Amino acid sequence: MPTSNWQLFRFSLIYFSSQSTIFLIPFILSSSGYQGWIALIGGTLLSMLILIFTIQVGKLKPEQGWIDFGRDIMGAWVHRLLVFFLLCWCVYYASFDIENFVLFFGSNYMRGTSPIYIQIVIGLVIMYTASLGITTIIYMADGIFLIFVVATIFAVYSFLPNADFSMLPVFLHYHDPGIALRDSVSVSSWFAEWVVFLFMAPELKIGNKMLKKLLAAALFILFIVLAGWTMTLLNFGPHFGTQLQYPLLEMIRGSSHNSILGNLDPILIGIWSASMFIHGSVLIYIACKCTLYLTNRKKTKAVIPILTLCSITIAYLYTLNIANYLRDFTSYLIMYSWLFIECIPVYYFIAAYIRSKLGRTVK
Repeated sequence: MPTSNWQLFRFSLIYFSSQSTIFLIPFILSSSGYQGWIALIGGTLLSMLILIFTIQVGKLKPEQGWIDFGRDIMGAWVHRLLVFFLLCWCVYYASFDIENFVLFFGSNYMRGTSPIYIQIVIGLVIMYTASLGITTIIYMADGIFLIFVVATIFAVYSFLPNADFSMLPVFLHYHDPGIALRDSVSVSSWFAEWVVFLFMAPELKIGNKMLKKLLAAALFILFIVLAGWTMTLLNFGPHFGTQLQYPLLEMIRGSSHNSILGNLDPILIGIWSASMFIHGSVLIYIACKCTLYLTNRKKTKAVIPILTLCSITIAYLYTLNIANYLRDFTSYLIMYSWLFIECIPVYYFIAAYIRSKLGRTVK
């Protein structure tokens, strides 16, 4: 297991960017319009609060993994129930990753290819990567970090010539507190998957140094998504921008010319694909850990393929009715359910605090 917290910074940046940079921006454009920056900042602040609770829970017993000592805080049955919820969340979320691959590549580069074929291939890659363990996955993220940062800078720069900066004053003059609050909570569900870092203990010590690096990563992710949202709005406007399924890809294609900036789409798509593999693999890896705990098993040989197959099956069912997938992926009910799972460290922190006040500290 890596010992550098900077590696976790790079890993978290790649992990969170896989979903937010591509799929969050269209949602914010259609839901918040010109005040999307408020939702992004508010959601990031809420996610950082959840991160603080996550680190505090990990610090309770840094020499032991949360999945093992959690029963001492919540009780065996409540802990097992929450671990089961986390297991379901991981498998379901991984199915979204697989279906996103199908929709993106099927509509842009692999038209006519059977969706189930793409799902099986993606599922096999995710299954293999998850079986390598979290250490290998973190090093994979480490390997594409620098390319990701450089390509992002070039991409934002290529969007500037066509941007209509006369729209900027509207950002400050348009406000709706109700929408801002609602979308801040929704955005936080995209940025608050910090519970996954509890599965890196005890190999990696959870403490204040890790907290600082992950807070820095959260701010960096906010900057990237905020830049993408701003450029999308300034290039396409609040109405046409909501009609585009992949606005960043359209901007890259629209800025195409003979220089290096005009040929970024294969690079960015490759980076995004790698980040999606990492995201899905982490989810299956964590689902495997949860399954082993719930079943008291030691071997992982058959668990990861079975969990991956479950995700592929859910993705295939969504393929049969794309309208259901598009509805669920942007559903507020799904986002709030996601947030309920992601707030699991908050529940444990509150329970541990109450126990400490009653003189029943975690053993």
